Amino acid sequence: MGNICFEPIGFVSSHFTRPKDLVIACEKGMKTKTSSKIIIEERFASGLEGLEEFSHVFVLYYLDMAERIELKTHPGPPSVKGLPKVGVFASRSQYRPNKIALRLARIVKIEKNVLHVEGLDAVDNSPVLDIKPYVSGFDRPKEFKTASWYDWLIV
Repeated sequence: MGNICFEPIGFVSSHFTRPKDLVIACEKGMKTKTSSKIIIEERFASGLEGLEEFSHVFVLYYLDMAERIELKTHPGPPSVKGLPKVGVFASRSQYRPNKIALRLARIVKIEKNVLHVEGLDAVDNSPVLDIKPYVSGFDRPKEFKTASWYDWLIV
């Protein structure tokens, strides 16, 4: 299989300037109130029409500043002791085989080509690949489970 190329639809405007800032914020108990803006390229701005009717969006973005390390990774910040070592696909780590991230964020407001959101843990200028509205009928399973160690990590 050949290369896959993506064209960003916009960029994140955030007070996080480096990936380490996000790790520090997580260690200090970063909550979903983290505010960011997604600046949509003008030619894609009309794609925001109707989005104001939704409360949340999935944001798919590129981790352009993330370092690549071994595939098997610790799922939490390095200072969190007692977490099991699990594979990257069982974690929410930024250290992925492909440097893409998916995050559910709350829509605060939309102004022209600027989408204001809360809860997006992205570094400033991260390229945004796509935005999709959260639809509970499609996106929320009736039954689910989460690893027990993950439950205490987010408390």
